Amino acid sequence: MKALFRILIIATIIGLIFYYATIDNEHAPLEGPNSVQQAIPSEQYINDYNAALSPPETGISTMIGQPSDVLIQNYGEPKRIDTTTYGYEWWIYEQLMFGIEQGMVTQVYTNSEDMDVSPYTIGQPVEDIYRMTIMDAEVSVTIDENIYMFTMSEEDTKNRLLVKFDTLYAQLYIDEVEGNLAGVRFMNGKTLVLHQPYEMQFVGEMIEKETPSSFQQFEINQANAEQLFELTNIYRQKFGGEPLIPFEPLNETAAAHSEDMFLQDYISHESPTYGSLEQRLEKKPISYEEANENVAKAYLDAIEAVHGLLNSADHRAIMLDEQYTHGGTGVYYNYYTQIFIKKNFPEKSGLH
Repeated sequence: MKALFRILIIATIIGLIFYYATIDNEHAPLEGPNSVQQAIPSEQYINDYNAALSPPETGISTMIGQPSDVLIQNYGEPKRIDTTTYGYEWWIYEQLMFGIEQGMVTQVYTNSEDMDVSPYTIGQPVEDIYRMTIMDAEVSVTIDENIYMFTMSEEDTKNRLLVKFDTLYAQLYIDEVEGNLAGVRFMNGKTLVLHQPYEMQFVGEMIEKETPSSFQQFEINQANAEQLFELTNIYRQKFGGEPLIPFEPLNETAAAHSEDMFLQDYISHESPTYGSLEQRLEKKPISYEEANENVAKAYLDAIEAVHGLLNSADHRAIMLDEQYTHGGTGVYYNYYTQIFIKKNFPEKSGLH
């Protein structure tokens, strides 16, 4: 009887160790900076003076304000065109994205070290950026009679800087682990106001985006998912890993989880209806050796989401983990799900 009692105690201790180890190892979902309403009408006059750098004379930022015909002359036809929730289109090139609205270039993003992002360079140490950049926690945009003032949080000043070049604006995405510039987005003032990526006060009229139709929203969700997958692979390769192989059943599982989180208003790896990642993968069924998941919400687009994930230690580790061979991504409005799996060895009868 005493022997049985000892066995029960040992089994209980092992169970508790396993339980708490599982809880500790489960990374929390990531909530982005756009989880609260950003636009606040101001009853007082906003001083629209900001010290601004001179606009770059060379590099990809000089394409902003140019007709799309000039873009094609310089870079050729895009590999695809994506719909967005903000009214413009993304023209997708290799490691280069241009926003096009009414036939004009309104913004450009890249994370490629081969692109000219003057006056900066991708991979540039953050200390150099601080030295050469006018740092102001508040950055203003004036459009006609309207003034919009953006305020960076302390966290923004570490990894998501906003810099003013007269009527041109740059978001500098900093890799906090590497301590350098990971990506840059140049845009005009209207696009910045549409995005509202920081806390914002304004005097005058607010620039509102049109609500997409259900069909448009489906296309937007698909586009954001594809962009997030591609950007993730770029960073995997940048840090020496292999790109994930896209796997449609994983895309479907990820998309269903993002939709479920939106519709039931929660953010978690555990669905109240469909259960854990393991249970959701079993329903397909999807065979795998190892699996993991990143979940995030409240990012305005895939660019912001991937940089948020990259600067979160737990999510970064999963995103860059070389053991994973296949992946899938699903987006529903501003809910993001990434699923990573290591496929079975051939002798264990592969991936369904």
